[in-house]
Amino acid sequence: MLSFIKQPYLQWPTHDSMTVMWETSSDASSLVTVYETHRVHATGTGRFLPVDSSVRAIEGPGAASCVHCVTISGLEPETSYLYQVSSKSKNGESCESDVYPMKTAVVEETPFCFAVTSETGGTCNDTYNREVFHQIRLHRPDFLMVVGDSVCKGSQYSEWNRYFFTPAQDLLTTTPFYLVPGNHEENSDWFYKFVHYPEPKNYYSYRYGNALFVGLDSTQIVEYVDGKPRLVEGAFEPGAPQFDMLTERLKETDAVWKIVFFHYPPYVSADYQVDEMRILCPILEQYGVQVVFNSHTIAYERSHPIRRDSLDLESGITYVVAGGAGAMQQWFHHKRAWHTAHAIARPHFVQVVIAGTRLELQAIDFEGNLFDKVLLEQ
Repeated sequence: MLSFIKQPYLQWPTHDSMTVMWETSSDASSLVTVYETHRVHATGTGRFLPVDSSVRAIEGPGAASCVHCVTISGLEPETSYLYQVSSKSKNGESCESDVYPMKTAVVEETPFCFAVTSETGGTCNDTYNREVFHQIRLHRPDFLMVVGDSVCKGSQYSEWNRYFFTPAQDLLTTTPFYLVPGNHEENSDWFYKFVHYPEPKNYYSYRYGNALFVGLDSTQIVEYVDGKPRLVEGAFEPGAPQFDMLTERLKETDAVWKIVFFHYPPYVSADYQVDEMRILCPILEQYGVQVVFNSHTIAYERSHPIRRDSLDLESGITYVVAGGAGAMQQWFHHKRAWHTAHAIARPHFVQVVIAGTRLELQAIDFEGNLFDKVLLEQ
């Protein structure tokens, strides 16, 4: 029988569109039904229920497929809808999902929140994945940022479900995610099949509210040779695709907040700090980036504001290592580095709330305990 291998999940929200993806056990058609909603207060739940007279059915483009990708357009900004997906094979077998809520991107003036995690596959141990994703779901972010190592071996198909899509499915049905590659994704074809971002997919930028986000593929900037990192020749200089994309987006934006995320951390007082990634820092400083999210070291660490490799409380960048789903205390060095403001090895995620010129960052562990908090203001 036709069945779901991956439940529906959301990608690339804009003011007027959302992309829905899912995977079935064999080639089948793609159909998404979208319902406009109204809020019902009488039940005491505050839930959104469908408006029966406002139903849209969007068929997927192209031939039948196992991996389905349908973009819904013509939506309203920061508006909640309900959606349901269904597929039918050539022999008439069909499957239909539950009905799930989704929300389009907010306009510039509206506060919003997002969650950050990573390393769901970085230890090749999925002990804490469900707990971390459950806590993220309880905090109801507008979207999720995953800073690499979502799987243990990205070239192995089964690992994408084991480490990421299955433990996170209750979150991903309602919450779009942005993933950048870590070394464990192995630059595999599966990464490119399972996400819907602008080409080439492994690096991109997007605007959400009053913030610009730029995701980079640091595995294409630094390579490991005999266990040691080194810069890939020509990978980050004028004319190189990621260099040009980063500088152009930062130069042209009028966003209040500029946030960059990539896997290899330039600053962390633990093993797997990648000094070579500091080649990016002068560019980030030049164009006023305020926050950088990294991973690779499976722990949490927040830096003091840094500029020109020194403490700068006025205009420095805060670097946050959000190695969320694992805890490698043994990777920490004997003492903190000068740039370390707070560090702990504990499964976690980071919740970020942006409201105008204020950004509040909270680090929350897999049991829901708050263990770090910082407020940044512009």
